[in-house]
Amino acid sequence: MPTLASKKRKTTARNGRPAPELIFGDLWEYDPAPETADPKLKPRYELFINGKFVAPKSGRYFDTINPATERKLAEIALAGTADVDAACRAAQRAYDNVWGKLSGRERAKYLFRIARLLQDRAREFAVAETMDGGKPIKESRDFDVPMAAAHFFYHAGWADKLEYVAPGRRVAPLGVVAQVIPWNFPLLMCAWKLAP
Repeated sequence: MPTLASKKRKTTARNGRPAPELIFGDLWEYDPAPETADPKLKPRYELFINGKFVAPKSGRYFDTINPATERKLAEIALAGTADVDAACRAAQRAYDNVWGKLSGRERAKYLFRIARLLQDRAREFAVAETMDGGKPIKESRDFDVPMAAAHFFYHAGWADKLEYVAPGRRVAPLGVVAQVIPWNFPLLMCAWKLAP
């Protein structure tokens, strides 16, 4: 479609040639966002202890709020001392009976699987992180979620090679750890502590 600029070709003072025509068409329109504002959140989330989702012993929950809209996203179980103790006991049993006995190669399979699941559902995780924490979607989508997956990939890649790096040493997982997750990048912080 001819524009006013194409009808009146101005010349530049420098070289006497016609100035380039700037036709933007629909270039200034927004592209469709691949992210959805509905990551399919459940109304309530329980604690995950000993392979099951369980209610907190206190029965207490807190609301997580989308800071952009001030709307409630979901209710989150509020763990108390008894819940943390139960989770630590269950984790120690799992470590003693299963995880601690696995070879590096076997542990790597689980870490790779977690990394792939993070990649497969990256958009959902990014939207949920943004809605929960209030950060720009670009930061969640382009940094937090890919780096969380990358961290699992990294440690999975090393899990069966560490004994070659330090010959004569048996490399084994250290055991159970507990962590308080910060509000500003919970998924990435979780990956930093779980993957190694």
